[in-house]
Amino acid sequence: MTLKIEYWVDEFGEKLEKIEVDLKPFGYKMAPMTQIKTLIAEDDVIVEKGEPTIVRIKEITLPENTFVGPLNIMHHALGCILDVVECGIPTRVEDEKCISRVLFLPVESGKIEKGDIIGAIKIFYVKTGFIGRVIDIGEPKVEISREKVTGNLVWKDNGNVYRKAVEVKDIIYGRTHVALWEPVVADEDVQLRAGDIVKVKVKDIDIPANTVVVPIGFAMNAYGSLVDVAKIGRPSRMEEDRRITNAIFLPVEDGEIREGDLLGVISVYYVGLKDYRHLLRGERKRFTMVYRDGGVVRRKSMEMDPFGFKRKPVARWDILVADEEMKVKAGKACRVSVKKLKIPRNSLIYPMYIMRNPYGVFVDTVLERLARVEEEKIVSEVVFLPLIDGKIGEGDLIGIVNVYDVEVSTLESLRSWLDELIEAQRLYPYE
Repeated sequence: MTLKIEYWVDEFGEKLEKIEVDLKPFGYKMAPMTQIKTLIAEDDVIVEKGEPTIVRIKEITLPENTFVGPLNIMHHALGCILDVVECGIPTRVEDEKCISRVLFLPVESGKIEKGDIIGAIKIFYVKTGFIGRVIDIGEPKVEISREKVTGNLVWKDNGNVYRKAVEVKDIIYGRTHVALWEPVVADEDVQLRAGDIVKVKVKDIDIPANTVVVPIGFAMNAYGSLVDVAKIGRPSRMEEDRRITNAIFLPVEDGEIREGDLLGVISVYYVGLKDYRHLLRGERKRFTMVYRDGGVVRRKSMEMDPFGFKRKPVARWDILVADEEMKVKAGKACRVSVKKLKIPRNSLIYPMYIMRNPYGVFVDTVLERLARVEEEKIVSEVVFLPLIDGKIGEGDLIGIVNVYDVEVSTLESLRSWLDELIEAQRLYPYE
């Protein structure tokens, strides 16, 4: 399949050019370790609440055969990272890549200062191949160089903004591919206006040390998308326990959040070489599903027992292509119809970060109907956040998703899987 991709030549918003890309049915095998790099602002930037902003960062070079994703749990007092932006012509996973800018979504107005730590990215090492042959392609090659950087931690507490200079070293962690699902449930009533980002108080979620949080990739609330989660006070390291107290929610239409409403679901991945069996615990959660049925928003009380999944180290890529023509307005989140994408039973998705559309980024996928992970799912729309005014054409590339198989299970099976995976990782030198 051949697609025409538009990109900004130099500065964002100045000059557009097009290239043709021949897309083949590719997949990949993932290495059992991931690297985290810190993102540091290169300029002073004034940001306004709800207005997505391109922020220049200290340039990062990514090795061949890698892709990236943001490290979730908000890292700056003013907002969170939605995506990263390449220098110049879009590259392939197999190419070396240069990251010079990020897309920052402010939840409050204020000033990002040069040297501020505004977030972090995870770097995944992979080996690519044609679908059907991925299992036999061998292990990914990993060449990691660890660097130290100095930046300012910025957080807000009791209305005051604090900055503290710190030295940060790149983190490398082993992947267990085992995760627990946690529903993110509103703990207050909030009125919503389409496109106006809100920070919602949620029922506390305790996140153990040595875990990584990832939103599930499907919009789980009829009114919008869970973008990120946040904690009170100074940002914590992934090696520390954390308590999530707030959610960053992006509405695509007017409405309301009520106490007890489900805003989204996060996957809590266990990483490193620790014994996590005592941490894998949970209790039945109660919440209200807010979903659309025949054009009407409905609410239904639900209960969920604690459970999670083990993901496979092999995955594939699928593309999201616009199925309509639509004018978009800067900063106003909207739903865009895409050509239907079938997600098989026992599969989840993860966005392929590095901005793929010149006018904005897709934040979430929207299913034709809400379905369990064990069921087949159809993606028919995406939640799209434009950075500038523009026009999406039918057939335009909106984004790319990673599609991977999972095995859903109870806590007892998860504990057993962790034992096996941690023992296997001890044989893989990653430090």
